[in-house]
Amino acid sequence: MVQVARWGTRSDPEPVGRSAESAARRLTYMSSLDGLRALAVIGVIIYHAEPSLLPGGFLGVDVFFVISGYLITALLLREHDSTHHIDMRRFWRRRARRLGPALLVMLSVVVVVGRLWLPSSQWGSLRGDELASLGYVMNWRLILTGDSYFSTFAVSPLRHVWSLSVEEQFYLVFPPLFALGLVKLGHVRLRWAVFATALGAALLMAVLFREGT
Repeated sequence: MVQVARWGTRSDPEPVGRSAESAARRLTYMSSLDGLRALAVIGVIIYHAEPSLLPGGFLGVDVFFVISGYLITALLLREHDSTHHIDMRRFWRRRARRLGPALLVMLSVVVVVGRLWLPSSQWGSLRGDELASLGYVMNWRLILTGDSYFSTFAVSPLRHVWSLSVEEQFYLVFPPLFALGLVKLGHVRLRWAVFATALGAALLMAVLFREGT
């Protein structure tokens, strides 16, 4: 049975809620993932400081996406295996508490520094970037304005928020689809469906890729 904000078969809300919270906390810590994150950050920093030293350093962002997808999927599976349901409201609240405060602090600093450092002709563009960042749609703003992450003449201090926007949109779309897949398909068939989708996406990207675009 699929319920609003609860995906699964349990109907006793209080025990399920407590066990879901504890299940999410029992994910085994792996120091190696922190090491991968550190290497990814170093690669991105080097790429932005001097691209010629590490032309592929921007792939550190992709590493972050892969690690994030792995951890989120593991959390969802752990909660479902322990409680036979996935509480979407609790999941989204945890993500908001984890990322929201840091984003608000960063945007507050950018507002002040941008007003002091940027010319007044760019304040309007910065305001649009701030609103897009706050709504986690910075990636779509860059697409609609024809901007590029790889542009040499970037002036927006919020361009990097596009990656956070992609991650938040993943959090919004993937967990309900994954939970529904667990209910309808089960573990084994869902794994094959996810594998086939990932393989198809990789092949399509290879076909559509055009160097320099």
